[in-house]
Amino acid sequence: TRFEKALSLKPDFADAHNNLGLALMEQGKVEQAIDCYQRAISIQPDYAEALNNLGIALLNLGYLEDSVINLQKAIAIKPEFDEVYFNLGNTLKKQGSIEEAVRNYRRAIDINPNLSNAHNNLGTALKELGFFDEAETSYSKALAIQPELAEAHNNFGILLKEKGQYDDAKERYLKALSIKPDYAEAYFNLGTTNNDQGYADEGIKHAEIALSYKPEKVSWRIKKALFFPVIPQSEEDIQTRRDTLTQNIAALTNENLSVSDPALDIGITNFYLAYHNYNDRSLLQDIAQLHIKSCPELAYEAQHCQPERREKKDILRIGFLSFLFREHTVGKLMRGIIEHFSRDLFEVIIFRFGGNKDPMSEAIDQAADKVITLNENLEKDRQVIEGEALDILFYPDIGMDPYTYFLSFARLAPVQAVTIGHAETSGVPSIDYFLSSEMTEPMDASDHYSENLIKLRYMPTYYFKPEGAEEPFIRSDYGLPEGVRLYVYPQSLFKVHPNFDPVLGELLRRDPDGRLILIDDHEDGYWKRLLYERFKGVFPDVIDNVIFISRMSYTKFLGLLNLADAILDNPYLSGMNSGLEALGIGAPIVAWPGKYCRGRWVAACYKQMGLSDLVATDEDSYLTLALRLAQDIDFKRQMQTDIN
Repeated sequence: TRFEKALSLKPDFADAHNNLGLALMEQGKVEQAIDCYQRAISIQPDYAEALNNLGIALLNLGYLEDSVINLQKAIAIKPEFDEVYFNLGNTLKKQGSIEEAVRNYRRAIDINPNLSNAHNNLGTALKELGFFDEAETSYSKALAIQPELAEAHNNFGILLKEKGQYDDAKERYLKALSIKPDYAEAYFNLGTTNNDQGYADEGIKHAEIALSYKPEKVSWRIKKALFFPVIPQSEEDIQTRRDTLTQNIAALTNENLSVSDPALDIGITNFYLAYHNYNDRSLLQDIAQLHIKSCPELAYEAQHCQPERREKKDILRIGFLSFLFREHTVGKLMRGIIEHFSRDLFEVIIFRFGGNKDPMSEAIDQAADKVITLNENLEKDRQVIEGEALDILFYPDIGMDPYTYFLSFARLAPVQAVTIGHAETSGVPSIDYFLSSEMTEPMDASDHYSENLIKLRYMPTYYFKPEGAEEPFIRSDYGLPEGVRLYVYPQSLFKVHPNFDPVLGELLRRDPDGRLILIDDHEDGYWKRLLYERFKGVFPDVIDNVIFISRMSYTKFLGLLNLADAILDNPYLSGMNSGLEALGIGAPIVAWPGKYCRGRWVAACYKQMGLSDLVATDEDSYLTLALRLAQDIDFKRQMQTDIN
């Protein structure tokens, strides 16, 4: 090349070494480029541009600390060099130092307000910190400067998806693809968004297009295999897709795959499997083994967990770890346990994550002896938790959130346990025990868990009576008609199993004045439309008696439970939190215990209360009880009295 020719004539020509490095970088020859930059710097130690380029090259190879050192040298030489601050921000973000990255992106923008890539990357960093409005402003500024910046449209789409604006997100991905038709990341994000809306087949199609451009993206292949309909169309649909999933997991496990950070690169759990009414133990264990094989670092073991390092203590240190220590089912189930845990025997440490502050999170924090905020970086968080030298690490839920799912693979305490926050086995080999109850578990329950099953005498929760149930609401507050009976199903729409559809249809046939009331989803109504179409195929004759109402405040939800003529439970997925809330305000529920623990919560509550009048044994008794509760006011009043 002309640079090599120039260097043959003048070997100490620093600019030529630097420019040759740039040419080699474009060819993907990063290590050779690094040699060129280093030669340029050895000739001219204050060569800020070469130090900046060296920092970029080192970042590309993953040498993050060395990248930071060289970029900081460049800044010391040339403090107004906007590009260096931008590149330093990228390196710090890669290290997980997001706040430092933000400061450097902002410094780059202060120097050069028209640096569109800095606005774009600032938006992504702010999103990771939970500042969604500021992130949206940054993306908008990037696109005002450079409207055809495909990366900014794609990142804007990711933000909109996280805000629940799915159609707007898809428009951004499609705009990015119109600018850059081979943009694999935009295709994959489009696929993920379709899957989250409930359109798994569309999601798989777009994921496959993405992989046609980047077949080396192993994490995308694994994530695509885990795509599953939110609202399955039938029992046969469930079985077919589960069979496909089993085959895909086996095939992927047989390959020599490598994923550096599953929490970041895969970021999906097996959440919806729990709602299929199958024993998921083997499947979840197989999925866990795939993750461990593709990322052995997941199975990290803290040094103090080794038998020879364990110490005998008078006070044991127990850590509770969840993303959901807030106004959420998990927070409600765990607050009382944390508050009343014996301090004579235990020191209680809460591990939580940033954001999501509310009265519940504050109450949980106040109940703990120590609160530690984690970073959402697997390596850093493992070190933080290891530093506490826990004796027991307790996960209230595994499978609700992708990050805590992948964190749970590490051995960070000699004893690790999970409980009912997600009423499903984890399949994770590092989890020793599953805490459940004699009240909820069937005779063959041990076969349902990869963990050792511990059956407590009572339900494994300490639940506070709901507050705000006294506020009066009337039907018009919900847009509900007068002169009909309200059969309220208060759970999320994805919990309605296809095999439960005929039961609901028959209920509406037996009570022509009855209306089935369901609460709309928070996914722009996509789940509602899918469920409605499924219902219409099963009971078209009474489909007009199904009413979906908008999501509502907590106190208004309690008001709906009070207004219901009958509250319906589901044998395939019983209402754990909604059941406790209803019973907590004295609202009767018709229960029908199912095959697995997750279908037996309300029946278990009745059992613990010593009540059985509203517990069905089959479909006919379930329908009979629902109709009686809604139509016989004296019976309902007696049930309310018994519950209270």
